[in-house]
This record gives sequence, structure tokens and C-alpha cells, in this order.
Amino acid sequence: MAVIAELSIDPLDFPLGNLLTVGTDIHIEFERVVPVGTLVVPIFWAWTDDLDEGDFDEFERRILDNEYVTELEELHRIEDRILYLMNWEVPDEAFLEGLQKSNGIIRNAEGYGDEDWLFELLFPSYEDLSTFHNESLKNDVTYTLGRIYTLREVGRSKPPTSITDEQREALLLALHRGYFESPSRVTLSELAKDLNISQQALSERIRRGNKILLEQTLLDVTETNEGS
Repeated sequence: MAVIAELSIDPLDFPLGNLLTVGTDIHIEFERVVPVGTLVVPIFWAWTDDLDEGDFDEFERRILDNEYVTELEELHRIEDRILYLMNWEVPDEAFLEGLQKSNGIIRNAEGYGDEDWLFELLFPSYEDLSTFHNESLKNDVTYTLGRIYTLREVGRSKPPTSITDEQREALLLALHRGYFESPSRVTLSELAKDLNISQQALSERIRRGNKILLEQTLLDVTETNEGS
């Protein structure tokens, strides 16, 4: 039975993610990842909190300067989001190698700056998931495992995604300090200083955490009402 695993991984253990996000204020979300021989062809959305064409220009230059990138093409643009296609010759990439050996598929993935990448991986069976885990251990790939559920459960009521410890810390601090009150009693910059992270990183943690909590609350309520 097909199984889905949610996990987070340090971008340093995911060279493609490291290339795309580390040291930038760019958000990345994969639309599709297609392996073609020795190439990996990711199609992904890129955007920033504050639209700045200079950020994208620098982003594109940095990507194209990488020795493993053979092509970066802008496919589509919607407001502040750009859809890219990139041809990437796979270097020694232990994470993707583990996926290949375990027949795993990247169902969803997103990353931002130096933050951990978040993945939703699909495996044909629990045995294949175990293979991925063993390959990761062998190749010193460290990840944090979240929810595991079957593909059948997705069609019914998908188990809620858990917020990370960092997201919980950011949300609780923002709540206790009055960030969500109107008018707000503290700025995002002040909260970021308390956590010793950038304002952009804090904004992303709050955004991701709120998205997960809203999905858990609103979608669960909708499904309950529809089923009653």
C-alpha cells in the first residue's frame, strides 16, 4: 500500500535545496521534479515577501553560475511569483539517491532561506520507506520525520500536519507579545530580535505555522459539517 511521509531536512543535506534557497530571501515551492537520466529537472515557483526584481536577477545569476546547472528558464509569471524550469546535472546527491533506490517520489516540497526544507514524499510501500531510511542512515543524511499515512487516507481525511518546534515557538511568542492584536503591540522586527533570526525567517515561520493551523481547524470543520 502506498504511503506518504512528511519530513524536514537541513538544506545542507539537500544540495538542490541548498542551491536554491540558502543565503536568499526567496521562497521556493516545487511544482514537479522529473528525473531524466543523469539530470534532475525541477519545476518550481519562486517568490519573495517584498517584490524586488533585483532579487530575482541575482537569484538567476547565482543559479546559472552553478557548475551543475545547464539551463534555467522562466516559464510563467503571476503577480509576484515566477515559475521556473531548471536542468540540473545531479552531483553526489545522497538524498535523491536514497529516493531513487526506494522508488520514492517528491509529492510536495518547499524551502526558504536557511530554514529546513519541508517534504511530502510518496513511497509504494512501507518497505520502500524503510529502504529510504536505511539509505539515508548509510549516507549520513539527517532528517526529522513527521506524519506517516497511507495514500488511501488522503482521499478521506488526511491526518493534520504538525507544526515544527520553531513554528510553535514563533507563534507563541507573537501571541504572548500581542503581535496579533489590533493595533499590534510589537513589531515583527522586535520579535525577530528576541529569537535571534531575520525578520524574513520569522515571517516565514509564522506564515507556515498559521497555514497548518488554519488547515487543521477550517478543513476539519468543513469536513465535519459535510459529513453530518
